[in-house]
Amino acid sequence: MNTASLNTPWGQFLPKWFWIIIALQIVIVSFFALSTLFNPPPDFDYTTMAYITRNLTAVLAVILAVLLRSHAALFAALAARCVTDIVDATTVYTMDATYLESAVPMVVALLIVPALVGLVYLWKQIRAA
Repeated sequence: MNTASLNTPWGQFLPKWFWIIIALQIVIVSFFALSTLFNPPPDFDYTTMAYITRNLTAVLAVILAVLLRSHAALFAALAARCVTDIVDATTVYTMDATYLESAVPMVVALLIVPALVGLVYLWKQIRAA
């Protein structure tokens, strides 16, 4: 595959605005996963550990996709992150976790919406290659 076709018109792998999406995904998700790990809730159990592992693995997938300079890999990693955030946000309401409801708007605004914008951009890049 010709790497020149995967670059923006300015010769970059990703446009500058996209790096904000990458940073949000890495920083916010890592922060909450590591905060939970180092300050566990009183009911720390397998589900909590699975949450931590899932999120840190997803962050590593995003980092690896960027290091590989692969739009397809980044699309897959970002799609997985987006789906887990949507499921988590939905679960807050379906499981009546009222103590987490205040976090949902932040997750939507800082993680889900930017990820969807990024997915649209990546899809166009993949289709154009």
